[in-house]
Amino acid sequence: MFQLQAPPAALWPLVSNTDRFNRDCGYPPVTLVPPSAGTTEKISNARRLRASVMGHLIEWDERAFEWLAPQRYGVERTYYSGPVAQMLMFCELAPHRGGGTTLTYDMRLTPSSLFGRLALPFSIGRQARATTEKVFKKYDEFALAGLRASQLAHRPRLAAGAEARLAAAALALTQQAGQPAPLVEKLTRFISTADDLAAARIRPHALADEWRVSRRDSLKLFLHATRAGLLDFSWDLVCPHCRGAKAKAGELSGLKPVAHCDSCQVDFTANFDQSVELTFTPNAAVRAVQRADYCVGGPQVTPHIVAQQMLVPGAQRALPLALTPGRYRVRAPGLAMHQVFRVEPGSPAAVRVELGVLPPSFSKPPFAEPAVAPDGELTVVNASPRQQLAIVEHVAWSDQAATAAEVTSLQLFRDLFSREVLGRGEQISVGTMTVVFTDLKNSTQLYRDIGDAPAFGRVLTHFEILKAAVAAEDGCIVKTMGDAIMAVFPRPVAALRAMLHAQRWLAHPADFALPEGMTVPPSSLKPLALKAGIHCGPCLAINQNDRLDYFGTTVNITARLCALCTGADLILSAASRADHEVATHLAGNSSRINLVPEKVMLKGFGDEAFEVWRAKAG
Repeated sequence: MFQLQAPPAALWPLVSNTDRFNRDCGYPPVTLVPPSAGTTEKISNARRLRASVMGHLIEWDERAFEWLAPQRYGVERTYYSGPVAQMLMFCELAPHRGGGTTLTYDMRLTPSSLFGRLALPFSIGRQARATTEKVFKKYDEFALAGLRASQLAHRPRLAAGAEARLAAAALALTQQAGQPAPLVEKLTRFISTADDLAAARIRPHALADEWRVSRRDSLKLFLHATRAGLLDFSWDLVCPHCRGAKAKAGELSGLKPVAHCDSCQVDFTANFDQSVELTFTPNAAVRAVQRADYCVGGPQVTPHIVAQQMLVPGAQRALPLALTPGRYRVRAPGLAMHQVFRVEPGSPAAVRVELGVLPPSFSKPPFAEPAVAPDGELTVVNASPRQQLAIVEHVAWSDQAATAAEVTSLQLFRDLFSREVLGRGEQISVGTMTVVFTDLKNSTQLYRDIGDAPAFGRVLTHFEILKAAVAAEDGCIVKTMGDAIMAVFPRPVAALRAMLHAQRWLAHPADFALPEGMTVPPSSLKPLALKAGIHCGPCLAINQNDRLDYFGTTVNITARLCALCTGADLILSAASRADHEVATHLAGNSSRINLVPEKVMLKGFGDEAFEVWRAKAG
């Protein structure tokens, strides 16, 4: 038992990170032993692991960790070699009356031989206690100081000449790529000082939150740093259940549309919007990161899971909650049914969930989700005939992931990494994207009136203006078609703002500054009318002519919407008009934007009538 000064909530992310804790205690790395073909697990909900201890190979089965955040966790191991037959470990964090935390760390070992009976009291009873106490006290100091977990290790070893490369890259990033010097300094310091566990899989959004800077600025810096040779990136295929990275690819072309998670024993389909994340690691010329696993379970491996409990048939467990508001799901591996509940202030103090039976709320519509107060109690009952691992997880995906849908819709990414495409013939769902098609009004007449060369020059200038307007709203141009473009955005409101701005820019070029790098005299620019259609919905990403492209019904509808535009307005689909951010933006500009609803028929969609909104700047 240890008395620590920091509160349990501050200590939990450090103490429950069993991967880092085992590393800090000096335990050896572990490897996951895949099950042999045709064999079954000796222990249900267990993994076979292996480690080398003083030259001896030791194997064991590790049951799934059980925990309740931020209060306790534990695990059980059964060994098949070495001096230990079984290990039970339990850790509990309880608030102390006078402040701080009472931390109980209990490890119970069953020896497998006479040698084990003689050796364990010293190696575990004395040596391990001294080591764990030292680590816990270090965690306590860090929690009190509010420092990052990545700073827990000693200063890492950099590659030969790394300091000069870091300095040269920092100079190039600030002077050539135009990146903010304070942000560049934060990145180079992180690369130089973060421990291997943190540097092996760097998430730009997570670091942005830690640094208290814009996520978009952080992501753009990471992309520029990759092009400068400071970082490498990889596409991680993330399991939708445990949310661990189950496959990596250095290029989009290496991604496969289907992957398998050994931990969850499920196959899953890649989705740009959720299951494909862009992560980074230092380039080996600056720092070679050796990533080793010291634990493959534990609460911080799956931080979205707030509780995990093993229940025999008929058993029930009352779990005191300390949850943020939102939607949560209770599930068990192998059970098709799961149950959802909401955490909301002012809700009842208790909620009961039964695994293996149809929720009562499904008996008749509407399907009401039960609710419970943030500090209430959740009772989970195993109503199935088999032992179940009950998992309570936050339904919302982490918004700290730089998803493939977000990254590939950035103009900067397209400019820096134009060769990043999917493998030929591969199709991956992108989730919901906002698609824009534009066209110049009366462009054919323009070529006839002023000649091919002058008209072509004005079309190219219009492309540069469109590119600047799209990039300013974090979108990207997917392709050009004659004098038309197709662009994508992560959010409908960004597309709306970009197109309204581009229309004003092209209609009144003398009133706007030219995009950076353009040398066309403003006096030579003549007004142009831009037509644009905006729609949002699910898309598929494909490799089209060695370019990352999108197709599907959403794309086809958007192309038809553009044809309805007069050049003095924009056409919004009902889906994009209904977006909350779009509605808020239009309400705040009601005096400058006139909206008129219409019912239209679109070519290729039969007799189906579509509701659209014609938006015109006043």
